[in-house]
Amino acid sequence: MRNRHPDLFSLACISLLSVVSCGGEVQIGPTPSEEKAVVSDPQQSKIDLGRRLMFDGRLSRPSGVACGTCHDPLIGWGDGRPQGKGIQDHSLAGDTDGDGVVDHDSHLAVTGARFKTILTGRNTPTIYNSHLFPNLFWDGRAGGLGHQALFPVEGFNEMNSNWIAHVIPILKGDPDYPGMFFDAFGSSQITDILAADAIGTYEATISVFDTPYDKYLAGDLTAMSAEAIAGLTVFRGSGACVTCHAEPMLSNFGFANLGVPSAGVNALEGTLDYGFGKRTDLTQNPPVAFDTPGDYMKFKVPQLRMVGLTGPYMHNGAFHTLEEVVEFLDQGGGPDLSGTGTKDPAIVPLGLTAQEKSDLLVFLSEGLTGNPID
Repeated sequence: MRNRHPDLFSLACISLLSVVSCGGEVQIGPTPSEEKAVVSDPQQSKIDLGRRLMFDGRLSRPSGVACGTCHDPLIGWGDGRPQGKGIQDHSLAGDTDGDGVVDHDSHLAVTGARFKTILTGRNTPTIYNSHLFPNLFWDGRAGGLGHQALFPVEGFNEMNSNWIAHVIPILKGDPDYPGMFFDAFGSSQITDILAADAIGTYEATISVFDTPYDKYLAGDLTAMSAEAIAGLTVFRGSGACVTCHAEPMLSNFGFANLGVPSAGVNALEGTLDYGFGKRTDLTQNPPVAFDTPGDYMKFKVPQLRMVGLTGPYMHNGAFHTLEEVVEFLDQGGGPDLSGTGTKDPAIVPLGLTAQEKSDLLVFLSEGLTGNPID
């Protein structure tokens, strides 16, 4: 059997002689496997593997929901919904997985329906420029992309699957995945950690810094319209947007309470989402639960490039349009629901004029939109 990774001496001989005797035939240049070894790019192989995993709908249980289902490149790498929608929940059909427990029977459903679709409690965030953040999810409970990608697979209201029992056997039995893992990692191992690393590596390519705003910052004063330039002035000045969305990354990478109203499941059940203040830190082993009243109702400050394509907005999808977001912040946000006084003191009534709001919206929707990645 030919060595998949020939030694340097062998490759040098091939290169110098350009003639290799193989099975009685004369072959010019390297064999296909040797040529692959020469040009192989592990980073690109990891990206290719991550892309394949990202859109593989077999990995959910039941099948049909991939990471790319909720992070759709045609919908701004989100799902266009106020709250995320995962697998169909079979709770009203009884114990469908045979574990002796009626499935998810504590969650809301339409009365009388045999099946129900359950939602996540939060908005599905875009992947655009998510590689910038050291902590992910709206409450920051996960680390970077390669860490975060571990968890939606096993989320009961996302992919409802299991890495060891369901996903890994599928990957090992697939005709392509073993070779793709070898090309990406140089190992025949297929693990949840490696798979998540590949997904995160691919997600990091969903990066946009070619917006008119970026070109304007680089010195092209014609890159933005007069209205967008005026909107940038509002963004930096009377709108006080840079307080949280600091330039040039357009986020301070922190967490803030804006007084966002309750929405989705929390609004229906009359419960509160305490965000960063009540989270389980998944970056620690074992995970550590935090209950920090001084951080109640605080959520990740997102970056804003491509924001015109990524609604609905806020951690729970409370606002469908950017116009609603601008009006909300102009009014000074909403009531502090934390009970512990955590609303950001910078969120106060702004008194923006109609023209200022209009210009700001042009900046957000046009000035911050680059070439979509699909």
